[in-house]
Amino acid sequence: SPPIPGARIINTWEIYHRIWLVLARFDDGHYKIFRTVNQRDYTLVHDHETRIHNIFYVDEGHAVFCADDGWYFTVNTGTTWAEADEGVLGPIPDEGSPVARSMAVIGLDTGLWALIAYAENRKIYRAVYPGGEWEMVYDTTPLCNDKWYAAIAGGPVCVLAGVGRHLLRSTTTGEVGNWSVVHEVEGIIKSIIISDQGNAPSFLIEVETVNTEGSTLHWSYDAGDSLIPDVNRMDVVTAVQSVYGTGTGTQNTMYAVFGKRTRQSNPIYKLIRSDRS
Repeated sequence: SPPIPGARIINTWEIYHRIWLVLARFDDGHYKIFRTVNQRDYTLVHDHETRIHNIFYVDEGHAVFCADDGWYFTVNTGTTWAEADEGVLGPIPDEGSPVARSMAVIGLDTGLWALIAYAENRKIYRAVYPGGEWEMVYDTTPLCNDKWYAAIAGGPVCVLAGVGRHLLRSTTTGEVGNWSVVHEVEGIIKSIIISDQGNAPSFLIEVETVNTEGSTLHWSYDAGDSLIPDVNRMDVVTAVQSVYGTGTGTQNTMYAVFGKRTRQSNPIYKLIRSDRS
């Protein structure tokens, strides 16, 4: 769909009902955000000279993104973007803002969120948004100096983060002094996905097996205290997304698990369901 061809598509987000954003990288090194209301015609809404690491959905029509030069936000479904400052999302004095491609967004009150960012320097930062400043709440570097993924997810009940084989937890939406190791796995924690922001969320944790190209999936219904292996098997997992079925009166959490695509075949995916009664 014009004018996207010729760019490397990084990801897509539904910012509002049937309104989508597309993040793309161009040959000149610019990162550009496109917006569409019909999934056919795309309008350029933001052109950034430095790398955009990720876009994070906050609320309907509201999102923030992290770039090498700071944080930016939109409150009008991506039509315009503004740089965050002390009145919106202030940097750390004498240090600047964290650079992160993984973050948990947790609703605290109407129009108020806790942002828990897992930065590229292996430290976890927290800010109350809008209006708060970033604060370093946990330094994971003493736990793991080897291979590592910025895996993090959470809700009001707890936040989970992976540090190599260690699973961290905070029960106060990521506040400083409330992080502890609750579990260790055989492998490397690659991604953590939460089902919802309710009082009894489930977590699906992907663990990369050591010295092999493969992953195992584990459920946790007790905020990381125990991990239950899932019977589904996929050699290489590239993405996991929490999804909800519609058309019924009950909420049934499912996860879409995408496998690695090869030149000879389309991507493999499975829909797996929680076995919690």
